[in-house]
Amino acid sequence: MKISLACAALLFAAAMPAAVSAEDSPNVSIGTLFIEGAFSRPTATGAKDAEGYLSIINEGSVPDRLVSIESDISDKAELRTSKKVNGTVETRAMPDGVEIPAGGTINLAPGGDHITFMNIHRPVKSGDIVHATLGFENAGQIDIGFHAMPSLDAKAPSDDDDDQ
Repeated sequence: MKISLACAALLFAAAMPAAVSAEDSPNVSIGTLFIEGAFSRPTATGAKDAEGYLSIINEGSVPDRLVSIESDISDKAELRTSKKVNGTVETRAMPDGVEIPAGGTINLAPGGDHITFMNIHRPVKSGDIVHATLGFENAGQIDIGFHAMPSLDAKAPSDDDDDQ
């Protein structure tokens, strides 16, 4: 009895563990753009905003621009930039988005350019995934998951803590 290639592929796929959907993945690609390491931080109870961070690599020969963000956790999301001016941090919206140069990389990171999820519907807890859709001027739209992780500078337990 012969099994068609399509049936064999279907049986193989059914036997494999479920893949992470694009909307849950912190690493996705669209066209010549590779989006990596999408993450957020847990928020305090009552917080109105959350932030998102990621890197975008453009392996193409034409620049592109991140122009929009929509999320399941907030009424609005926008690109923002933070700069230290005279000892205080000033944050402002980037209404024209952010350009990803041809052959270049941009990093949206704490303390600099980032995504702000505004008027969040619930607190973000460690382990949550904030689902978002990124809109690019040329490449189009893609779903991505921002994984909520505690701050890297949070104090980790040490062996000395057991002695107390």
